[in-house]
Amino acid sequence: MVRGIVRGSHAHMSTWPFFALVLFSKVIGHAALKAKLIGNIREGRVAHAQLFMGPRGGGNLPLALAYARYLLCQDRDEAEACGKCSSCLQMNKLEHPDVHLEFPIFFTDKVKVCEPFTVQWRKAVLAEPYIDIEQWRDQLESENKQLRMGVDIAQEIQRKLSLRSFMGGYKVMLIWLPELMDPPAANKLLKVLEEPEPNTVFLLVSTDAEQLLATILSRAQLVKVPALRPTELAEALRDRFAELTNDESMAIALRSEGDLLEAVDMANKNEEELFVFFRDWLRACYRREVSVAVEFGEAFQKLGRERQKSLMRYGLYLIRQCALQWQNVPELVRVLGQEQEFVQNFSKLLNHANADGIRRELETAHYHVERNANPKILFSDLSYKMMGLLRMTATA
Repeated sequence: MVRGIVRGSHAHMSTWPFFALVLFSKVIGHAALKAKLIGNIREGRVAHAQLFMGPRGGGNLPLALAYARYLLCQDRDEAEACGKCSSCLQMNKLEHPDVHLEFPIFFTDKVKVCEPFTVQWRKAVLAEPYIDIEQWRDQLESENKQLRMGVDIAQEIQRKLSLRSFMGGYKVMLIWLPELMDPPAANKLLKVLEEPEPNTVFLLVSTDAEQLLATILSRAQLVKVPALRPTELAEALRDRFAELTNDESMAIALRSEGDLLEAVDMANKNEEELFVFFRDWLRACYRREVSVAVEFGEAFQKLGRERQKSLMRYGLYLIRQCALQWQNVPELVRVLGQEQEFVQNFSKLLNHANADGIRRELETAHYHVERNANPKILFSDLSYKMMGLLRMTATA
Protein backbone atom coordinates (compact mmCIF):
# COMPACT_ATOMS: atom_id res chain seq x y z
CA MET A 1 0.00 0.00 0.00
CA VAL A 2 1.10 3.55 -0.70
CA ARG A 3 1.78 5.32 2.61
CA GLY A 4 2.37 8.97 3.29
CA ILE A 5 0.53 10.11 0.19
CA VAL A 6 0.82 13.84 -0.23
CA ARG A 7 -2.41 15.75 -0.02
CA GLY A 8 -3.71 17.73 -2.96
CA SER A 9 -2.00 20.91 -4.07
CA HIS A 10 -2.26 23.89 -1.78
CA ALA A 11 -0.32 26.19 -4.06
CA HIS A 12 -1.24 29.81 -3.63
CA MET A 13 0.23 33.27 -3.64
CA SER A 14 1.98 33.72 -0.30
CA THR A 15 1.61 37.14 1.26
CA TRP A 16 4.62 38.79 2.86
CA PRO A 17 3.09 41.99 4.24
CA PHE A 18 6.43 43.41 5.39
CA PHE A 19 7.60 43.51 1.75
CA ALA A 20 4.63 45.61 0.64
CA LEU A 21 6.65 48.85 0.63
CA VAL A 22 9.45 47.35 -1.53
CA LEU A 23 12.30 48.90 0.47
CA PHE A 24 15.93 47.75 0.48
CA SER A 25 15.60 47.03 4.21
CA LYS A 26 12.69 44.68 3.53
CA VAL A 27 14.49 42.64 0.87
CA ILE A 28 15.87 39.41 2.34
CA GLY A 29 19.66 39.18 2.61
CA HIS A 30 22.09 40.49 -0.04
CA ALA A 31 23.58 43.10 2.32
CA ALA A 32 26.73 43.70 0.24
CA LEU A 33 24.80 43.94 -3.03
CA LYS A 34 22.30 46.39 -1.56
CA ALA A 35 25.14 48.57 -0.27
CA LYS A 36 26.74 48.57 -3.72
CA LEU A 37 23.48 49.54 -5.46
CA ILE A 38 22.86 52.35 -2.98
CA GLY A 39 26.44 53.55 -3.33
CA ASN A 40 26.18 53.67 -7.12
CA ILE A 41 23.16 55.96 -6.93
CA ARG A 42 24.66 58.21 -4.28
CA GLU A 43 27.87 58.56 -6.30
CA GLY A 44 26.00 59.33 -9.52
CA ARG A 45 27.03 56.09 -11.23
CA VAL A 46 23.61 55.12 -12.61
CA ALA A 47 23.96 52.91 -15.67
CA HIS A 48 21.25 53.48 -18.29
CA ALA A 49 20.60 49.73 -18.57
CA GLN A 50 21.01 47.22 -15.76
CA LEU A 51 20.30 43.49 -15.81
CA PHE A 52 19.24 42.06 -12.44
CA MET A 53 20.07 38.42 -13.03
CA GLY A 54 19.33 35.75 -10.46
CA PRO A 55 17.69 32.38 -9.81
CA ARG A 56 14.04 31.83 -8.98
CA GLY A 57 13.17 32.99 -5.48
CA GLY A 58 16.46 34.85 -4.99
CA GLY A 59 15.13 38.40 -4.95
CA ASN A 60 16.10 40.01 -8.28
CA LEU A 61 12.67 41.66 -8.74
CA PRO A 62 12.41 43.03 -5.15
CA LEU A 63 15.94 44.42 -5.49
CA ALA A 64 15.12 46.11 -8.80
CA LEU A 65 11.97 47.66 -7.31
CA ALA A 66 13.85 48.84 -4.23
CA TYR A 67 16.50 50.32 -6.54
CA ALA A 68 13.84 52.21 -8.51
CA ARG A 69 12.30 53.55 -5.30
CA TYR A 70 15.65 54.75 -3.94
CA LEU A 71 16.57 56.33 -7.29
CA LEU A 72 13.33 58.32 -7.39
CA CYS A 73 13.02 59.12 -3.66
CA GLN A 74 13.02 62.87 -2.95
CA ASP A 75 14.43 62.59 0.58
CA ARG A 76 16.59 59.44 0.72
CA ASP A 77 19.26 58.96 3.35
CA GLU A 78 22.53 57.04 3.16
CA ALA A 79 20.88 53.63 3.43
CA GLU A 80 17.21 53.81 2.50
CA ALA A 81 14.43 55.68 0.75
CA CYS A 82 12.38 57.87 3.06
CA GLY A 83 9.09 56.03 2.53
CA LYS A 84 7.14 59.29 3.02
CA CYS A 85 7.71 61.59 0.01
CA SER A 86 5.25 61.67 -2.89
CA SER A 87 7.49 59.37 -4.97
CA CYS A 88 7.68 56.77 -2.18
CA LEU A 89 3.94 56.92 -1.55
CA GLN A 90 3.32 56.23 -5.24
CA MET A 91 5.85 53.40 -5.21
CA ASN A 92 3.96 51.83 -2.30
CA LYS A 93 1.33 50.86 -4.88
CA LEU A 94 3.75 50.59 -7.83
CA GLU A 95 1.87 53.50 -9.37
CA HIS A 96 4.70 56.00 -9.82
CA PRO A 97 4.05 57.81 -13.13
CA ASP A 98 7.74 57.62 -14.09
CA VAL A 99 8.06 53.87 -13.45
CA HIS A 100 6.83 51.94 -16.47
CA LEU A 101 6.16 48.23 -16.07
CA GLU A 102 6.48 45.62 -18.83
CA PHE A 103 6.07 41.86 -18.41
CA PRO A 104 5.08 38.73 -20.36
CA ILE A 105 1.40 38.23 -21.17
CA PHE A 106 -0.69 35.82 -23.21
CA PHE A 107 -1.90 37.30 -26.47
CA THR A 108 -5.48 37.53 -27.68
CA ASP A 109 -6.82 38.83 -30.96
CA LYS A 110 -7.42 42.22 -29.34
CA VAL A 111 -4.75 42.44 -26.61
CA LYS A 112 -1.02 42.25 -27.35
CA VAL A 113 0.33 44.87 -24.90
CA CYS A 114 0.82 44.99 -21.13
CA GLU A 115 -1.36 47.96 -20.26
CA PRO A 116 -4.65 46.01 -19.77
CA PHE A 117 -2.84 43.68 -17.31
CA THR A 118 -0.89 46.30 -15.36
CA VAL A 119 -3.29 46.57 -12.43
CA GLN A 120 -3.31 42.78 -12.11
CA TRP A 121 0.51 42.60 -12.23
CA ARG A 122 0.88 45.30 -9.57
CA LYS A 123 -1.47 43.43 -7.29
CA ALA A 124 0.38 40.13 -7.83
CA VAL A 125 3.81 41.66 -7.18
CA LEU A 126 2.73 43.56 -4.07
CA ALA A 127 1.31 40.29 -2.70
CA GLU A 128 4.52 38.38 -3.54
CA PRO A 129 7.51 40.42 -4.77
CA TYR A 130 9.41 37.14 -5.35
CA ILE A 131 6.78 36.06 -7.90
CA ASP A 132 7.80 33.66 -10.68
CA ILE A 133 6.36 32.99 -14.11
CA GLU A 134 4.19 30.11 -12.88
CA GLN A 135 2.50 32.22 -10.21
CA TRP A 136 1.91 35.00 -12.75
CA ARG A 137 0.41 32.46 -15.16
CA ASP A 138 -1.90 31.25 -12.39
CA GLN A 139 -3.00 34.84 -11.74
CA LEU A 140 -3.89 35.20 -15.40
CA GLU A 141 -5.67 31.83 -15.36
CA SER A 142 -3.71 30.94 -18.47
CA GLU A 143 -2.22 27.59 -17.47
CA ASN A 144 -2.06 26.21 -21.00
CA LYS A 145 -1.16 29.45 -22.77
CA GLN A 146 2.31 30.68 -23.60
CA LEU A 147 3.38 33.91 -21.92
CA ARG A 148 5.57 36.09 -24.09
CA MET A 149 6.45 39.61 -25.11
CA GLY A 150 5.93 40.55 -28.75
CA VAL A 151 6.74 43.45 -31.01
CA ASP A 152 3.64 45.32 -29.83
CA ILE A 153 5.12 45.42 -26.32
CA ALA A 154 8.41 46.74 -27.72
CA GLN A 155 6.45 49.50 -29.45
CA GLU A 156 4.63 50.15 -26.17
CA ILE A 157 8.04 50.60 -24.50
CA GLN A 158 9.09 53.10 -27.16
CA ARG A 159 5.85 55.05 -26.77
CA LYS A 160 6.16 55.26 -22.98
CA LEU A 161 9.75 56.41 -23.19
CA SER A 162 8.78 59.20 -25.57
CA LEU A 163 6.73 60.78 -22.75
CA ARG A 164 8.26 63.47 -20.57
CA SER A 165 9.16 62.68 -16.99
CA PHE A 166 6.14 63.49 -14.84
CA MET A 167 8.28 64.36 -11.79
CA GLY A 168 11.05 66.01 -13.78
CA GLY A 169 13.72 63.42 -12.92
CA TYR A 170 14.54 59.89 -14.02
CA LYS A 171 12.21 57.67 -16.02
CA VAL A 172 12.46 53.97 -15.13
CA MET A 173 11.52 51.19 -17.55
CA LEU A 174 11.28 47.92 -15.61
CA ILE A 175 11.07 44.87 -17.87
CA TRP A 176 10.36 41.62 -16.05
CA LEU A 177 11.58 38.42 -17.78
CA PRO A 178 12.91 40.03 -20.99
CA GLU A 179 14.13 36.58 -22.05
CA LEU A 180 10.52 35.88 -23.09
CA MET A 181 10.66 38.55 -25.78
CA ASP A 182 10.15 37.41 -29.37
CA PRO A 183 13.20 38.08 -31.60
CA PRO A 184 11.52 41.06 -33.36
CA ALA A 185 10.66 42.58 -29.97
CA ALA A 186 14.18 41.99 -28.64
CA ASN A 187 15.69 43.66 -31.70
CA LYS A 188 13.45 46.70 -31.21
CA LEU A 189 14.49 46.87 -27.56
CA LEU A 190 18.12 46.68 -28.64
CA LYS A 191 17.71 49.84 -30.73
CA VAL A 192 16.26 51.68 -27.74
CA LEU A 193 19.16 50.53 -25.54
CA GLU A 194 21.67 51.70 -28.14
CA GLU A 195 20.18 55.21 -28.23
CA PRO A 196 18.65 55.75 -24.78
CA GLU A 197 16.60 58.81 -23.90
CA PRO A 198 18.27 61.17 -21.39
CA ASN A 199 17.66 60.30 -17.71
CA THR A 200 16.13 56.96 -18.67
CA VAL A 201 17.06 53.84 -16.72
CA PHE A 202 16.24 50.33 -17.93
CA LEU A 203 15.94 47.68 -15.21
CA LEU A 204 15.83 44.24 -16.83
CA VAL A 205 14.89 41.47 -14.40
CA SER A 206 15.77 38.00 -15.66
CA THR A 207 16.20 34.42 -14.47
CA ASP A 208 17.68 33.00 -17.69
CA ALA A 209 20.35 35.08 -19.41
CA GLU A 210 21.00 32.34 -21.95
CA GLN A 211 17.73 33.18 -23.69
CA LEU A 212 18.61 36.87 -24.03
CA LEU A 213 20.24 38.28 -27.15
CA ALA A 214 23.98 38.56 -26.65
CA THR A 215 23.80 42.13 -27.95
CA ILE A 216 21.32 43.06 -25.21
CA LEU A 217 23.54 41.44 -22.59
CA SER A 218 26.51 43.44 -23.84
CA ARG A 219 24.61 46.72 -23.43
CA ALA A 220 23.41 46.18 -19.89
CA GLN A 221 25.37 46.36 -16.66
CA LEU A 222 25.07 43.02 -14.91
CA VAL A 223 23.73 42.99 -11.36
CA LYS A 224 24.28 39.39 -10.29
CA VAL A 225 21.79 38.34 -7.62
CA PRO A 226 22.83 35.05 -5.95
CA ALA A 227 20.53 32.56 -4.27
CA LEU A 228 19.70 33.36 -0.67
CA ARG A 229 21.94 31.98 2.05
CA PRO A 230 20.39 29.31 4.32
CA THR A 231 20.68 31.51 7.42
CA GLU A 232 19.00 34.45 5.64
CA LEU A 233 16.23 32.24 4.34
CA ALA A 234 15.67 30.49 7.67
CA GLU A 235 15.29 33.84 9.44
CA ALA A 236 12.79 35.03 6.84
CA LEU A 237 10.77 31.84 7.26
CA ARG A 238 10.57 32.31 11.01
CA ASP A 239 9.32 35.86 10.44
CA ARG A 240 6.60 34.53 8.16
CA PHE A 241 5.75 31.28 9.98
CA ALA A 242 5.85 31.85 13.74
CA GLU A 243 5.15 28.17 14.40
CA LEU A 244 8.45 27.02 12.82
CA THR A 245 11.29 26.11 15.15
CA ASN A 246 14.87 27.08 14.40
CA ASP A 247 15.68 23.53 13.29
CA GLU A 248 12.58 23.28 11.09
CA SER A 249 13.22 26.61 9.38
CA MET A 250 16.87 25.72 8.76
CA ALA A 251 15.95 22.30 7.37
CA ILE A 252 13.53 23.93 4.92
CA ALA A 253 16.11 26.57 4.00
CA LEU A 254 18.67 23.88 3.21
CA ARG A 255 16.21 21.86 1.13
CA SER A 256 15.03 24.86 -0.88
CA GLU A 257 18.62 25.75 -1.85
CA GLY A 258 18.17 29.51 -1.59
CA ASP A 259 14.78 29.66 -3.34
CA LEU A 260 12.30 31.62 -1.21
CA LEU A 261 9.29 30.47 -3.20
CA GLU A 262 10.24 26.83 -2.77
CA ALA A 263 10.84 27.39 0.95
CA VAL A 264 7.42 29.02 1.42
CA ASP A 265 5.81 26.19 -0.51
CA MET A 266 7.48 23.68 1.79
CA ALA A 267 6.51 25.57 4.93
CA ASN A 268 2.90 25.71 3.78
CA LYS A 269 2.71 21.95 3.36
CA ASN A 270 3.52 18.81 5.28
CA GLU A 271 7.00 18.06 3.99
CA GLU A 272 7.24 14.84 5.98
CA GLU A 273 4.57 13.42 3.67
CA LEU A 274 6.62 14.47 0.66
CA PHE A 275 9.66 12.68 2.05
CA VAL A 276 7.72 9.52 2.85
CA PHE A 277 6.19 9.47 -0.64
CA PHE A 278 9.57 9.76 -2.36
CA ARG A 279 11.36 7.31 -0.04
CA ASP A 280 8.69 4.60 -0.24
CA TRP A 281 8.35 5.00 -4.00
CA LEU A 282 12.09 4.45 -4.46
CA ARG A 283 11.93 1.41 -2.20
CA ALA A 284 9.18 -0.05 -4.37
CA CYS A 285 11.26 0.66 -7.48
CA TYR A 286 14.32 -1.02 -5.97
CA ARG A 287 12.28 -4.08 -5.05
CA ARG A 288 10.64 -4.02 -8.51
CA GLU A 289 7.17 -4.08 -6.96
CA VAL A 290 5.24 -3.21 -10.11
CA SER A 291 1.78 -3.21 -8.50
CA VAL A 292 2.95 -0.81 -5.78
CA ALA A 293 4.59 1.43 -8.39
CA VAL A 294 1.24 1.57 -10.22
CA GLU A 295 -0.43 2.73 -6.98
CA PHE A 296 2.16 5.46 -6.65
CA GLY A 297 1.42 6.52 -10.22
CA GLU A 298 -2.26 6.87 -9.36
CA ALA A 299 -1.40 8.85 -6.22
CA PHE A 300 0.94 11.08 -8.21
CA GLN A 301 -1.85 11.86 -10.65
CA LYS A 302 -4.01 13.21 -7.81
CA LEU A 303 -1.42 15.65 -6.49
CA GLY A 304 -1.99 18.49 -8.89
CA ARG A 305 0.62 19.95 -11.21
CA GLU A 306 2.37 22.25 -8.72
CA ARG A 307 2.68 19.49 -6.12
CA GLN A 308 3.95 17.09 -8.79
CA LYS A 309 6.66 19.59 -9.69
CA SER A 310 7.51 20.04 -6.00
CA LEU A 311 7.98 16.29 -5.63
CA MET A 312 10.36 16.18 -8.62
CA ARG A 313 12.38 19.14 -7.32
CA TYR A 314 12.51 17.62 -3.85
CA GLY A 315 13.60 14.29 -5.28
CA LEU A 316 16.38 15.98 -7.23
CA TYR A 317 17.55 17.70 -4.07
CA LEU A 318 17.72 14.39 -2.16
CA ILE A 319 19.51 12.63 -5.01
CA ARG A 320 22.11 15.40 -5.14
CA GLN A 321 22.70 14.95 -1.41
CA CYS A 322 23.04 11.20 -1.94
CA ALA A 323 25.55 11.81 -4.75
CA LEU A 324 27.67 13.98 -2.46
CA GLN A 325 27.59 11.27 0.21
CA TRP A 326 28.53 8.61 -2.37
CA GLN A 327 31.44 10.75 -3.60
CA ASN A 328 32.81 10.91 -0.04
CA VAL A 329 32.26 14.61 0.59
CA PRO A 330 29.86 14.32 3.57
CA GLU A 331 30.83 17.82 4.74
CA LEU A 332 28.86 19.18 1.76
CA VAL A 333 25.72 17.14 2.53
CA ARG A 334 22.92 19.33 3.88
CA VAL A 335 20.28 17.11 5.44
CA LEU A 336 18.91 16.54 8.91
CA GLY A 337 16.90 13.86 10.73
CA GLN A 338 15.19 11.20 8.63
CA GLU A 339 16.56 12.72 5.43
CA GLN A 340 20.07 12.14 6.76
CA GLU A 341 19.31 8.47 7.39
CA PHE A 342 17.86 8.14 3.89
CA VAL A 343 20.92 9.76 2.30
CA GLN A 344 23.32 7.49 4.15
CA ASN A 345 21.41 4.38 3.06
CA PHE A 346 20.41 5.30 -0.48
CA SER A 347 23.87 6.60 -1.40
CA LYS A 348 25.10 2.99 -1.17
CA LEU A 349 23.00 2.17 -4.26
CA LEU A 350 24.68 4.83 -6.39
CA ASN A 351 27.58 4.08 -8.70
CA HIS A 352 29.16 5.36 -11.91
CA ALA A 353 26.64 3.41 -13.99
CA ASN A 354 23.44 4.84 -12.54
CA ALA A 355 24.00 8.09 -10.62
CA ASP A 356 23.78 10.45 -13.57
CA GLY A 357 20.91 8.48 -15.11
CA ILE A 358 18.77 8.80 -11.97
CA ARG A 359 19.32 12.57 -11.89
CA ARG A 360 18.59 12.89 -15.60
CA GLU A 361 15.32 10.93 -15.39
CA LEU A 362 14.02 13.12 -12.54
CA GLU A 363 14.95 16.28 -14.43
CA THR A 364 13.21 14.97 -17.54
CA ALA A 365 10.10 14.10 -15.54
CA HIS A 366 10.02 17.63 -14.06
CA TYR A 367 10.35 19.08 -17.57
CA HIS A 368 7.38 17.04 -18.83
CA VAL A 369 5.23 17.84 -15.79
CA GLU A 370 5.74 21.54 -16.57
CA ARG A 371 4.45 20.87 -20.05
CA ASN A 372 1.30 19.10 -18.87
CA ALA A 373 2.22 15.52 -19.73
CA ASN A 374 -0.21 12.84 -18.55
CA PRO A 375 0.95 12.44 -14.92
CA LYS A 376 -0.01 8.78 -14.49
CA ILE A 377 1.74 7.65 -17.67
CA LEU A 378 4.72 9.88 -16.93
CA PHE A 379 5.20 8.56 -13.39
CA SER A 380 4.70 4.93 -14.45
CA ASP A 381 7.38 5.33 -17.11
CA LEU A 382 9.67 6.97 -14.55
CA SER A 383 9.08 4.08 -12.14
CA TYR A 384 10.06 1.44 -14.70
CA LYS A 385 13.23 3.36 -15.58
CA MET A 386 14.12 3.68 -11.91
CA MET A 387 13.66 -0.05 -11.43
CA GLY A 388 16.36 -0.64 -14.01
CA LEU A 389 18.71 2.08 -12.83
CA LEU A 390 18.63 1.10 -9.17
CA ARG A 391 19.70 -2.44 -9.98
CA MET A 392 22.60 -1.36 -12.16
CA THR A 393 26.03 -2.34 -10.93
CA ALA A 394 29.19 -0.32 -11.31
CA THR A 395 30.38 -2.65 -14.07
CA ALA A 396 27.12 -2.44 -16.05
